[in-house]
Amino acid sequence: MTRAILLLEDGTQFEGSSFGAEGEKIGEVIFNTQIIGWQEMLTDPSYSQKIINIGYPHVGNYGINDRLNESDSTHALALIVKEYSKIYSNWQAKGSLADFMKKNGVIGIEGIDTRALTIHIRNHGEMRGIVSTKTYDVKALADKVKGYKFENRNTKFETNTKSQNIKSKTVVINIGINNSLLTKFPGATIVSDDTTAEKILASGAEEVVISSGPGDPRELKSLVKEVGKLVGKVKLYGIQNGACVLALALGGSVYKMKVGHHGMNIPVVDPKTGSGEISMQNHSYGIEGLGTKGLGTGMEIVHVNLNDKTIEAFKTKDGKCIGTLYFPIDERSKLPKGYKLV
Repeated sequence: MTRAILLLEDGTQFEGSSFGAEGEKIGEVIFNTQIIGWQEMLTDPSYSQKIINIGYPHVGNYGINDRLNESDSTHALALIVKEYSKIYSNWQAKGSLADFMKKNGVIGIEGIDTRALTIHIRNHGEMRGIVSTKTYDVKALADKVKGYKFENRNTKFETNTKSQNIKSKTVVINIGINNSLLTKFPGATIVSDDTTAEKILASGAEEVVISSGPGDPRELKSLVKEVGKLVGKVKLYGIQNGACVLALALGGSVYKMKVGHHGMNIPVVDPKTGSGEISMQNHSYGIEGLGTKGLGTGMEIVHVNLNDKTIEAFKTKDGKCIGTLYFPIDERSKLPKGYKLV
């Protein structure tokens, strides 16, 4: 088996064996708490430039099925696991996870203490890292990591973007949408993130959704400006980074979280009633609380994270703008629970 190394920007290193593709990749190292869904993670545009550490120890045992892809290509750079299963068993499986990763250029490392890596990230924050099967020179790898700058791939994300001719009452602005979100808005017109508010309003659209996506939402200044023009004229719903865009358009403030939320078992609760939901999330940016630098006085916090108390959902008092830092839970009429787009 080929030796593989993971080096974090703070100098922490882990060694293991490779599976999938070989080579060298630099990205942001995060951890995910899911026990399934590795294929979906790798093909979700929101994981662009990410090196994903899986907390669950056993990965790959149910193989790969093309219908589970969240887009038409992979976006994550590498997958870190405790133990990769060389045997897969599933009646729907069309191949192994390793073969899928090799075909799509995604590096895999197994044999790493993923719990120790998770704790390190939790304590010190998400950070840049490099995975390599080419060289094991720690100094050379460290120099590459320190000199690496992230591209904000949000500025132009055409994956799954459809016709610019708006024909439906619901418009989804694509900043990195995945297939699961597309199923939540059947019949919607998908437009790119450079579509103007004037064009949307001229079409007669009544509801605009800002999708999830990768990168720093604060860099989407043009989109924030256009969304601001839509406030009060159409119903608006922002999802994850799309929620951050909406918050910025409403005069709010967005920040880079020390540790983002990545997983399908994350609890969110209504701060007024204590009732909650279990949600799926994948975001590294958060929204500041109520106040002059956070959500405006005309906003309400709908859900907070049960673990770190960060904002998970907000709405305007008239209910026409809603943002959730989690994926839609069930039907839109239940997003977030107890509230509706009116």
